[in-house]
Amino acid sequence: MANSRKSKPNSLDSLEAKIGAALEPLLFPGARLVLGLSGGLDSVVLLEVLRGLAGPLGFQFSCVHVNHHISPNANRWAAFCARVCKHRKIALALHDVDVAPFRAEGLEAAARRARYQVYARQDNADFIVLAQHLDDQAETLLLQLLRGAGVKGGAAMPLIRAQDRGNKDKGAPRAAILRPMLALSRKHIEAYARAHKLKWVEDESNADTRHDRNFLRHRVLPVIGQAFPGYRATLARAAGHLAEASLILDQLAQADAKRAARGNRLALADLRRMGSARAKNLLRWLLLQQGQAAPEADRLQEGLRQLFTARDDAAVRIALGARELRRYAGWAYLLPVLPDPPVDLRREWDGARTWPLPELGGTLRFTRRQGAGLACMRVRELGLSLRLRLGGEKLRLQAKGSTRSLKNLLQEACLPPWERERLPLVYCADTLVAVPGLGVASGWEAGAGEAGWLISWRPQA
Repeated sequence: MANSRKSKPNSLDSLEAKIGAALEPLLFPGARLVLGLSGGLDSVVLLEVLRGLAGPLGFQFSCVHVNHHISPNANRWAAFCARVCKHRKIALALHDVDVAPFRAEGLEAAARRARYQVYARQDNADFIVLAQHLDDQAETLLLQLLRGAGVKGGAAMPLIRAQDRGNKDKGAPRAAILRPMLALSRKHIEAYARAHKLKWVEDESNADTRHDRNFLRHRVLPVIGQAFPGYRATLARAAGHLAEASLILDQLAQADAKRAARGNRLALADLRRMGSARAKNLLRWLLLQQGQAAPEADRLQEGLRQLFTARDDAAVRIALGARELRRYAGWAYLLPVLPDPPVDLRREWDGARTWPLPELGGTLRFTRRQGAGLACMRVRELGLSLRLRLGGEKLRLQAKGSTRSLKNLLQEACLPPWERERLPLVYCADTLVAVPGLGVASGWEAGAGEAGWLISWRPQA
């Protein structure tokens, strides 16, 4: 079947046509594509194909090479990529990375993390194009299943996905990860390379079967292929089914969050009504929204068990990686893990309107207001300092009211225990004069016409 556009490949069965068909619905005029070029067979073939499609599909095209400095040949591969791009007059960005900070995750995972950090910083890109293919997809699905992944992990690699830059760059545009060769087999790609007399480099680590992926590639999949020659397409199709199921589960979690969640709180009654499976799905989704890895199913199950069955006065605290589940007054809280606060904390205020207190996991804010808040004049006379609760503190908030224990006041304000232990208390000299969220001690308020400080405490979200 011939293609009506003369500038495109004339066979829809060709490698170029399949890649073009994957790209065309996703691109827009002038889109900026940056190819992750390793110098290996797959990325060199994709480089060659993208060169031919840039004009017909109307996109701009450059490359990025990440040197992990793991192999003794790493610099040679970088030089090869530089020669290939120079010969073809294609811009290339070379990046050196250090995988040492991520070595605890394993060498392969560390290299991947460092590489994707480089991809996330490509501000000149609308799409980061990677050369993963059908065999890679089959390997990824099997690896995920063997590692006990759930539906989302079993979805393996999507054709396109948004890239997470992290909290610091939330407002920055993100280059999507794009994999236009997922429908092509390694055999098909190699045949194209040989037919076009392309040159590439071989990564010697690809033959090392101590790595899980290589063990599957060289030892397991050839045996599977003898009985199931079409396993690549079958596994890719299964990954597609799991991707659809994952999307439905995400939509369900989003609907459940609208009903049960209030910021970082979840109503325990709603969690009970939705049942264990849906509650776990919701917690996984919330963790992923916060950029956290989903914990193991058993860990989530144990968290729900404690949330639902522990005594009302029990201090429920379940670690979920960098987050933890806590419970108080009919609510479950999903919170960042913070170190224990320094019991002997004492800080002197330097007059800054915004006072970050990372050791307490929040920020104190001062707003000047006439006739309200803590009298500025008293602060100028005596200074202002912060301390934490030690027990036994008392406070009188109204001139005609009684002096009451701070413990009871905080309980009545329904402040969770873990927030009470981090709540900064405001002192002038050795007198407790204000507690953010409760108010100012009687006799220390700004009078009518006097300047005062409204003091608020903002815990980390």
